Amino acid sequence: MRLRMQIAYEGTEYFGWQVQPDVPTVEGMLTEAAATILDRPVDDVKVQGASRTDSGVHARSQIAHLAFDNDRTPWDFARGLNALTADDICVTRVEEATDDFHARFSSNRKRYRYDVWNHRFQHPFRHRYTWNMHRELDIEPMRRGARHFEGEHDFEAFRSSGCQSDTSVRTIRRMEIEREGSRVRISVDGDNFLRYMVRIMAGTLVEIGLDWKSPELIPELFETPRRDRAGRTAPACGLTLVDIRYPDHPWRGEPPEIGGDCLVD
Repeated sequence: MRLRMQIAYEGTEYFGWQVQPDVPTVEGMLTEAAATILDRPVDDVKVQGASRTDSGVHARSQIAHLAFDNDRTPWDFARGLNALTADDICVTRVEEATDDFHARFSSNRKRYRYDVWNHRFQHPFRHRYTWNMHRELDIEPMRRGARHFEGEHDFEAFRSSGCQSDTSVRTIRRMEIEREGSRVRISVDGDNFLRYMVRIMAGTLVEIGLDWKSPELIPELFETPRRDRAGRTAPACGLTLVDIRYPDHPWRGEPPEIGGDCLVD
């Protein structure tokens, strides 16, 4: 059986998605749980994720697949994973997938959001999910800057020095900025992303909102990439992976609700 899973997690306590030695990761926790259910060594089990979220980043809809030989139903397997992992990880949807489905390579678009708490004081219920910016942000210049990000560009100035991608050319389909009270939300929809790319874009837009940079700097950085001229890397806590799309592998039916009171909402 090839199983496709939708996974939500609160990333504060984890060193990202990908397995690393001697530190807790989301993939590592799920792999250990799956190995227990399947009664196999951990090294024989692979939970393949779609996105390698970084340390401290959250997800409402990470997608992963797992191939195994077992007589459990998909939901029995999901219940087992949820029972064996901590409460900050939850398999929220599961179904059998076709053999050609791959969580990483079958997707064609991902959506992230970055939340800023624009208030003099940090909210005690939001500090795990937002970047507290106490100075007032001017949203209109930020929106002008966001429009410059849309389209196909060379994002060399907006990736980390440790990014190992062969090319820095990426396509942003849509980028929006909304304010609701003290929360400023940056939503970005793209084909694929470089390491720290969304966080650097968010940091650049925040500095534009503070009037430290001009929106017109962004197209200049596409032409002459310089990481030191772009904005800071925004803290991981404000970033959430929201959606991953698979046009050739649609889900069956409607997804279950994981709760309208979720703080990451």
